[in-house]
Amino acid sequence: MRLLILEDNQERIKWFKQLFKNHDAIFCQTVVEAKKACNNFEFNIMLLDHDLDNKIWVNSSEENTGYQFIKWLVDNSLQKKSLFYIHSMNPVGANKMLNYLLDNGYDGIWHPFHLLKSGDE
Repeated sequence: MRLLILEDNQERIKWFKQLFKNHDAIFCQTVVEAKKACNNFEFNIMLLDHDLDNKIWVNSSEENTGYQFIKWLVDNSLQKKSLFYIHSMNPVGANKMLNYLLDNGYDGIWHPFHLLKSGDE
């Protein structure tokens, strides 16, 4: 299974690497890196954060956000077969990402990171 993980937090990246150690996972910390990966590969699953650049509660209009990545994907009709997991803890940004996906025929869910990780501990 090929996964794209858009995440800039090193602790989360470490956790995802352990979780998906037996899969083909590509880690991107910026929208630019994620776009480049999507131009080169098809992904089964994408796990996406909204707030990047080590910031929290970022406005979706900022360039380096998960929302801007989703908008680019959808507007270019890319990765339509992927399943999208939005793991952002920013509810406004996460809902904006999810709604853009769902409104345009993509498949996704919002599951905040702390709930993903809660089964671990």
